[in-house]
Formats: sequence, C-alpha cells, structure tokens
Amino acid sequence: MSETSESDSIVRHLYVPIEGVEKLERYRAGGYHPVAIGDRFHNRYRVVQKLGHGSYSTIWLAQDERFNNKYVAIKVCTADSNPHELNVLLDLSRSRQISHDSLGQAMIPSILDTFKIQGPNGTHACYVTRPARMSLSDSKDGSYIRLFKLEVARALAAQLAIAVEYIHSQGIVHGDLHYGNVLIQLPSGFDYEKCGQPESEAITRFDGKELPPSVPSHAILPIWLGEASESLELPEAKILLSDFGEAFSPAKDKKFESHTPLVNRAPETRFEPDKPLSFPSDIWSLACSIWDIVGQSPLFEGFLAAEDDITCEHVDALGILPFEWWSKWETRRKKFSGDGKPINRQSYRSWEDRFEDSVQQPRQVEGMPLFEPAERDALFSMLRSMLSFRPESRPSAKEVLASEWMVKWALPECEKVWKSGLVR
Repeated sequence: MSETSESDSIVRHLYVPIEGVEKLERYRAGGYHPVAIGDRFHNRYRVVQKLGHGSYSTIWLAQDERFNNKYVAIKVCTADSNPHELNVLLDLSRSRQISHDSLGQAMIPSILDTFKIQGPNGTHACYVTRPARMSLSDSKDGSYIRLFKLEVARALAAQLAIAVEYIHSQGIVHGDLHYGNVLIQLPSGFDYEKCGQPESEAITRFDGKELPPSVPSHAILPIWLGEASESLELPEAKILLSDFGEAFSPAKDKKFESHTPLVNRAPETRFEPDKPLSFPSDIWSLACSIWDIVGQSPLFEGFLAAEDDITCEHVDALGILPFEWWSKWETRRKKFSGDGKPINRQSYRSWEDRFEDSVQQPRQVEGMPLFEPAERDALFSMLRSMLSFRPESRPSAKEVLASEWMVKWALPECEKVWKSGLVR
C-alpha cells in the first residue's frame, strides 16, 4: 500500500509543514487519528508524550492507570492500515509462550494489549508494547562522530543476529532489516520527568481556513529519549527488533518485491524477480546492518542512488556478479570492462578501502580502539559469506552465530549486556 495516493496529491500542500512530525495531509478519512496529550484510551491509558510516527501510525507514551501508572507505548494505526504487523507480533507472542526460553524472544516486542478506537477518520487499531528509547539510526544521528564503542558495536551486532535467528526459527522473514528498525530498550528506572513537557506547534492551513475535525489543532513534537552513539554504554545496549510490517512466512506466502531500503536490499530482488524471496534476503540485509553498527558510514553508499548505482557499489566491493546476472545487466557495459574493471568512473572503492574509510580511520581519529588483524579477518570472513550474491550460498542465521567473529568477539560482549539486568 503506497502512502501517496491520488487524493494525497490533490491536498499535498493544504497544511503548512512542521518539521519532525507526520505528514499532516494524512489526517483525513482512512488516515491518522488526531491524538492530544491527556487523551485517555481504553479506559486506562493516559497519553503523556509522543514517541514518534511512521507512514501508517503514530506512537505515544502513556501511563497505564490500572498498573500504578506504568509507562507503555501505544501504536495508533491509520484507519486504512493493514493489521499484518500486529498479526505477526501476536503469532510471535504465542510462539514465545509455548517455546523454551530464548534470548531472541526478549528482543521482539511483546504485545501487552490491543484495542480499537473510533474517531473522525475511521476505526483505528491500537496496540500496546514496552517503550523503547531510540533506534540505532537515531543514536547515530544524535552524534557528531556516528560511532559506537567497539564493545557496544559487537554486542549490538550479536543481538541483532540472535533476534533474526529467532524469528527465522519461527518461520518468519523480517523483510525490512536496517538499523533504523533496531531499537534500544529503556533501562530500568528511566526518569521521564527529566525529559520536560511535550512541545507542540499549531497546525495552520495555507488558505487560512479553519481546521476540519479530522485534524488536531496542534502537532506534537516527538520526545528525545536517546543519546549519542559514542555515549551508549554496554549495560544499556539491549535491543528490540521492530517494524514487522514487511514480515512474511515463505512457507505460506510468496513474496517477490522488497521494500527494504535500497542500500540494504539483497540483489536477487533485482536480478531474480520471478523467484520468491526467503530467509537469505534477510541475511544480506543483516550483513549490511552489522556494517552500519561497526562503521561510521554504510557499506554501500546510496544517497539518492538508483538500482544501477547500488549494483555498481556491489561489484566494486564484492566482485563480478554471477554470469547470468552480469550478462543481462545492460548498464554494466558503461561502467565495467568484461573482467569487472571499472571504466569511466573515479569513485571506485574496494572492500578494504571501505573498511578503512568507514571503520578503522574514524576510530583512529577519535582515539577509539581499532579492529586488530585477527578480529578484522574474522569479521571479513563472516560478512563476505553473508554477502554472497547467490542467495543459496549465504549462511543461515544460526550459522552466522557460529562464525568465529561471533563466538570469539561479539557473543561474549552480548552476554555481558544481558547479565547486567538493566531492563524494564
């Protein structure tokens, strides 16, 4: 379902835009529900702050008045949203109840409650989870140097692999893995009072007319609960894997199109469009996400990039595509010689160049520990196998967790995090 429809294009400029909030034109029939601070939902949840928004929901911090005003997060979906994500999380919650204890289970959002609300824009599904502190991308965006401490990066990467292995073991492909969908859990005893009062801005129309009942009078700015990436300490680094809106079960559904960001998207989505996607597409995206965690910049640079640009990045870093892909890629004749040497381009960067530019050099500049040769080689071995062009050649998530880098360097740091006990 595309966010931009014909009706969207007609009213695209109806409201004066406000930076950092949802698209105001989506406050219409089928769209967002107008939420205000102080609203009470389901006879128990009092809204106190805004946590964020997505294309098909707004997320709010609320106090559960039935349980000592405990803080929860409420996702209020648009009236036209698909209940798919909720169904996936409910299935994972049910599997959590009947399976043995698993660390991966603790990294998947638990559905604490569900309900529906009726408003001027329709009926909205709502579900309640534990609040999260920030995404890994938010943490980097809040930093000048955009780096995690080495021990924190190892722990984050290991946890993400554990979470992916868990959902794969339940027959689910996430379908949208990137570090913007990896959240940091709130530490126990987090003091919301220190975050101040909610901030808002009045919503106005360009034509000066009054707002319809479908639109709130004020847009609430999301609260910032996070901290810069380099300030995140190991005991705080517990993750939640979020946003299951693109998740699917290969045993039940045939999915051919990927909405994963292009820089993290597996190449078979382009070169084998008639073959259904499966678990290996997550493994490719997992490798790109791990690079994002350990490095300062993405493995494949893709700002305003098209598919051909990303494929060039793949070949520069990883070598020639499989023969049948290479031969039918028309643009490659303008970019590469027959043996894969770049032509008419000055931006060629090898795998080793990328590691130096994104990982080692920035850490050295900041006086942070570097990857020693043994660890670097083990990391390379793991990531290169995960980035095999052919999906069937990639390791499973379970095999990733058995790799040398995970066993010797990442998983031990992960164990320290979960032994710390700082979890809500």
